[in-house]
Amino acid sequence: MKRPALTASLLAVALSSLLHSAWVDAQARRSDRDRQRAQQDNAQTTTETAENPYPNATRADPETKSSPRTMKQLQGAFDALNEGDNEAAAETFAKLDGNDRLSPYEQGLVDQGLAQIAYENDDIAEALRRWQKAIADNGLPNKDHFPLLYQVAQMQLSEERYDEALATLDRWQNESKSSRPDAHALRGNALYRLERYDDAIVALDQAIAAAGDNPDAALYELKMASYYEKEDFAGAAAALEALVQKRPNEVKHQINLAQMYIELEQNDRALGILEKAKAAGQLTEAEHWRQYYQLLSYADKPAQAAAAINEGIQSGALPADRNTLKALGDNFYMAEQLDQAIDAYGKAAALSTDDGNIDQQRGHLLAEQNRYPEAREALTAAFSKGKLTDEGTAYLLLGEAESEVGNDAAARAAFTKALGYERSKSNAEAWLKNL
Repeated sequence: MKRPALTASLLAVALSSLLHSAWVDAQARRSDRDRQRAQQDNAQTTTETAENPYPNATRADPETKSSPRTMKQLQGAFDALNEGDNEAAAETFAKLDGNDRLSPYEQGLVDQGLAQIAYENDDIAEALRRWQKAIADNGLPNKDHFPLLYQVAQMQLSEERYDEALATLDRWQNESKSSRPDAHALRGNALYRLERYDDAIVALDQAIAAAGDNPDAALYELKMASYYEKEDFAGAAAALEALVQKRPNEVKHQINLAQMYIELEQNDRALGILEKAKAAGQLTEAEHWRQYYQLLSYADKPAQAAAAINEGIQSGALPADRNTLKALGDNFYMAEQLDQAIDAYGKAAALSTDDGNIDQQRGHLLAEQNRYPEAREALTAAFSKGKLTDEGTAYLLLGEAESEVGNDAAARAAFTKALGYERSKSNAEAWLKNL
């Protein structure tokens, strides 16, 4: 079977970076919600008494001493903060900050307010410093202290301070004696970033078990990535299989599972997944179709790959651009459907105005079909566009085409130029001898 100059190849799997971005975004959203809840709690501290959500905590609830005058100022500052008037809030907090008359509880509220303002100003280092100071001052009640401690762990994770995030999470768990599914998830994520993959898998399994019937897809994705980094592709495939069962209508998980089967050299299983997704109308993005036809080509099914490309173009999912049409030509060539390959290369070459390599490939096929006038035209266009990766062979082909149409002078000129390339020198010498 003939092979093109550039065979189709599967796209590389870049799971880690994608997972990191998606996870950090999710953590940031959760952190924002936690901050908003904590802020609302703090603004209403003087009028509400919450039930104890940490009955088994080893930390004793401190006495929340406060003066009516200070609490009125704090209430006004938090109201301003809620209304978006950070300047007024900051002014009040700054006046109160460090005042010897403040109780540890009142100073903790000040630190929280200043931390929120710093966070909204994108000064994450200052926000963390203030939140950690509020924790260290030890004046906040458990209902505020422990959520703040957990929030700091989340922020440390999003800032890629993974060892610190684990230490803070350990402290939260040891002191609060609390448990929540996303704590296991946060731990698993930090362990994954630290390349402690076995530990990460244990934590993620705990998170999945604790989440009940509807665990977050990101847990399975991170578990799969942990196995993948260990080069345990069977384990990664098992994690993805479980995810596909949970999310049968989300094609991205099926695509990832197909890629994992490729790693396991189980191409038939990979193709089965993509065929099923195509039949269900789930291949809606260009990237999905590219992975589908590249897998078909990789599995030595070029005719089916070419059919898939045409179907993707006709459906509107695949763009009829230079690269897609080049892939179509490659697969037709591998399937020995030369007329279709020449046609596809011609369309691709028309879209390639500053690179003549596709014209050269088309000229090669035309010469194989004894269509020498067309071959000469294609090869002339190839030299005009330039950037040829194998000029010696191009000169040989041009010389052959010129010779076959009876233009011996032009043929001799082309073969003479081919002498200047090591790869084509011997063939050029033979042609010149024959001429």
